[in-house]
Amino acid sequence: MSKGVFLCVGTGGHVLPAYNVIKSMLNQGLDKKNILVVTDERGVEYFKDKDIEIIVYPFVSSQKGIGAYLLKLIKMLKSIIFLYKSLKKHKPQFLFTTGAYIAPISAIVSKLLNVNFYIQEQNVYSGLGNKIAAPFSNIVFTSFPDTQNIQKNKINYCGPILNLDLNYKKTKVNSNFTIGFQGGSQGSEEINNLVYKICEDKRYLDVDIVHIAGKDNAIANTSRINYFPHNYIHDMELFYNSIDLQVSRAGGGVLEAAYLDIFQLLIPFKHGTTSSHQRLNAEYLEKINAAKIIDNYDDLTNEIDNFIKNKNKKINKFKIEAGNSVISEILLDELIK
Repeated sequence: MSKGVFLCVGTGGHVLPAYNVIKSMLNQGLDKKNILVVTDERGVEYFKDKDIEIIVYPFVSSQKGIGAYLLKLIKMLKSIIFLYKSLKKHKPQFLFTTGAYIAPISAIVSKLLNVNFYIQEQNVYSGLGNKIAAPFSNIVFTSFPDTQNIQKNKINYCGPILNLDLNYKKTKVNSNFTIGFQGGSQGSEEINNLVYKICEDKRYLDVDIVHIAGKDNAIANTSRINYFPHNYIHDMELFYNSIDLQVSRAGGGVLEAAYLDIFQLLIPFKHGTTSSHQRLNAEYLEKINAAKIIDNYDDLTNEIDNFIKNKNKKINKFKIEAGNSVISEILLDELIK
């Protein structure tokens, strides 16, 4: 039986798009037996109890650019050999990757197997892995228009892959204004520190705070009764339906809240390989009136005050279209041709 192979590693930002496009395909009648997931130890957590065949391997990663990859050339070659041998027996119909450090390896293996290769890029500014892999691809599906740092003739702008089961009804247990803070699945020290500061700010004692601190991060030690902390939330629909405003980083995941018509205050990551794409993501959402960029605590409180003052006015004038159907239909055609 031929399979569609989905390669996704690392944090939820890379793994959940693969999971959601698989879900879209299964909803259209695809058998789970036609799906194979390749991931690492972090990524496998998102597929537990999903009854999908999984290959787990410690793929080479680097936060220091292409030079660091070259220094790990032997490990990369071992990864390529392992992946090629593992996939060959499954007779894959295509390889699909959501980027990061597995993308270049996936690209090479797709050529060795002589199968079509697809990439999904979540950010305005493509990551290094997808940039390297793009020349090998048939299509690069993009979440944002005018994606940069990637081969243009490969691009198919279709919108982000999202959890289409989410439904934002703004069903709240009380009438208090509520702010949701999150820094991704690993959390954000910068955002967590802003939360701890606002918890002690007497101006906002009547504001409810829902805080996703990150899996391994400490929860604030505060006596505030309307502070609701979590290390991780599996039911994001419950989170979104409890908030009026979100404060977060600006990775590709911010399109989920934008899709649900939730206004955001964004704090782009300022360091490392993600700094360029987070700033550009945030600038795009700010341009379409879906968000405001903030850089410090004063910015945060000023924007909260402005949002509360104008909360009865319709300031959200944006529309995000999901790319799930476009991508899943192309991949399904691959499996049935």
